[in-house]
Amino acid sequence: MKAKQILSALLSLALCLGLCACQQEELESVPVQSVGMITGMGSVGSAERFSGMVEAGETVNVEKDEWLKIQEMMVAVGDHVEEGQTLFTYDTSAMSLELDKLRLELAQMKSAKETKTHQLEELEKEKAKAKTEDQLGYTLQIQELQIDLTEADMNIASKEKEISRNETALEKDKVLSPVSGRVKTINENGQTDDYGRPQAYMVLQQTEVFRIKGNINEQNAASLTPGMPVTIRSRMDDSCWTGVIESIDWENPVENNNNDYYYYSGSGGNEMSTSTKYPFYVTLDSDEGLKLGQHVYIEPGLPVESDGRLMLPAWCINDANGEKPWVWAVDGKEKLEKRELKLGEYDAENDSYEVLDGISMSDYLAPDSETCQEGAPVVYYSESDFGSSNFFGADEFGFEGEYGFEDGEYGFEEGENGFEGEEYGVEDGTFIPEDGEMEGETAPTEGEHAG
Repeated sequence: MKAKQILSALLSLALCLGLCACQQEELESVPVQSVGMITGMGSVGSAERFSGMVEAGETVNVEKDEWLKIQEMMVAVGDHVEEGQTLFTYDTSAMSLELDKLRLELAQMKSAKETKTHQLEELEKEKAKAKTEDQLGYTLQIQELQIDLTEADMNIASKEKEISRNETALEKDKVLSPVSGRVKTINENGQTDDYGRPQAYMVLQQTEVFRIKGNINEQNAASLTPGMPVTIRSRMDDSCWTGVIESIDWENPVENNNNDYYYYSGSGGNEMSTSTKYPFYVTLDSDEGLKLGQHVYIEPGLPVESDGRLMLPAWCINDANGEKPWVWAVDGKEKLEKRELKLGEYDAENDSYEVLDGISMSDYLAPDSETCQEGAPVVYYSESDFGSSNFFGADEFGFEGEYGFEDGEYGFEEGENGFEGEEYGVEDGTFIPEDGEMEGETAPTEGEHAG
């Protein structure tokens, strides 16, 4: 489906290119991006960003004692519970009777041991007085009693452990919630997973603690590893949080994730394949200020210390060393304008200038290019529009390479789906596919709309 969308977009763009010569008065749209996003990177291309969303914390399993019977279930699926709240209670009446029985059995075992111990003492006394020819008989009886006493000690120890376990269970006749959250599932029928393993009796989803869920694909899998520190940035302002990669779930690919398409060169030419996405999770150092369902950016590494100054990368600034440095900025009518800046100190290490006046974090800028003209319309971009960090660090906000306008993938030079001499190609100013479609009345004739 996505491939069809790409081809459709290319067809539309080819027609637009054919009409541009007759519509010189229409200015091209210029891609722009916010100052906050640009400066948040430190320098373009220095780090990757991943889209993420705030979700409830991790799930917690609550198990049931397999030897006990539940007397009353206090919650249902979907209920909100507080930490320490009773989830269910055990039937302790049968347990009390069982405990009394075990104690009686233990008393009988100890009494039987005392009897055998007394017998052993008497035999040893008799053996000491017996004749030589009777010594063997006493020895065999003593050894038999010693074996019986050893076995009695083992049985008594086992019975005492059983009694202790039941006493503990009797004292804990209520199972309490270990966290505040929502009851996600209750496994009353002893269901198992797809591999035949028993599922948890009850699963709680934490709601008082947030975590971040993001997606990573096979192409950037090496960018993140469990335990790696990361920075979480708001999409609305310059707020940020820190955390660590909790896990990457390689066992459960994202379903219906509109897998990314990418091209690679093989023996048969350029071929298109897909890159599956997998979820990963971030444990936050603090979730203060975050909201459930909020969309954020995830960056590897911790945030760089800032002194509060607005440091703008030099590539954004025109005539930075002149008397009137300026940038291409978006005006109040969403058109491009030249805006003068007042610059402060230059940071050679990061190749950036301190901006004293002229722009703020909420402004949108474009790098200087041939398409930049005053009054030109703008199109707002972020890395999420391209589904990967390729958007950052490329010329003119990533319009080279993948999804680029140069020779290569989805390119405009001669090649597959290109605009010269190939299928959907532009020849002599006309748009004539190989299969003959769009010829005649719908297709431009040679020279028509030509530049």
